[in-house]
Amino acid sequence: MFDLGTAVATANTAMFAPYKVATWADVPTAFKDSVGTWVNDYGGYMSIGYDAAKVPAPTTVADLLKPEYKGKVALNGDPTQAGAAFSGVVMAALGNGGSADDISKGVDFFGQLKRSGNFLPLDPTPATIESGQTPVVIDWDYLNVAQGKKLTGKLDWKAVVPKNAVVAGYYVQAINKDAPHPAAARLWQEFLYSDDGQNLWLGGGARPVRVQAMEKAGTIDKTALDALPKVDGDPVVLTDAQTRKAKDYLSANWAKTVS
Repeated sequence: MFDLGTAVATANTAMFAPYKVATWADVPTAFKDSVGTWVNDYGGYMSIGYDAAKVPAPTTVADLLKPEYKGKVALNGDPTQAGAAFSGVVMAALGNGGSADDISKGVDFFGQLKRSGNFLPLDPTPATIESGQTPVVIDWDYLNVAQGKKLTGKLDWKAVVPKNAVVAGYYVQAINKDAPHPAAARLWQEFLYSDDGQNLWLGGGARPVRVQAMEKAGTIDKTALDALPKVDGDPVVLTDAQTRKAKDYLSANWAKTVS
């Protein structure tokens, strides 16, 4: 079995054995290969995690430029190298009038964030969050939500998906066509795409691919779903071409603008 990002999966379909699980029809067309070589399983949205005792609740990306966030905003990694940080720049672009085709406004935003003194050039970790070193963290919502659960009773860590800056990222499953026991992989897929399997992803803070069908059928873990940040706006998923263009722009402009 492979658990992969979409870009890696689409570039390596020759390595996979097609298979359609019993709940195949519940998976939206955009989230699966038509013949079943790969299928989206779970994912999430870029978010802003924050210590509610130290900063006001942000609702937009632009809020992070306010004086209340001075020296407090961290990005999970270097966007020229780390996927979460890359998507954080895309989120900033969307929140400032940019688009999936033009992330320059996202880079400019982080330049503004640095000049204002709000950007914290420190890679956040669970330890820096708990210690208060990084009171605001731009990262995937499932990671920020999981962090909040771990810190229950210690820190009031919350997460928000900023308005009209909804950047989605998904992971897909695929079966190795050279697997010694491919039937075992197919059985594992059947579990992952069952109600039980999908609700396990949800319990961990990730958004299962069958969420809409399960809501309609009444089989979703409503408590776990309601615990996730609300989403206002249509999710944006970059194409391979858009991703390459964005990475080229970052390579040429991130260091001189932000570092």
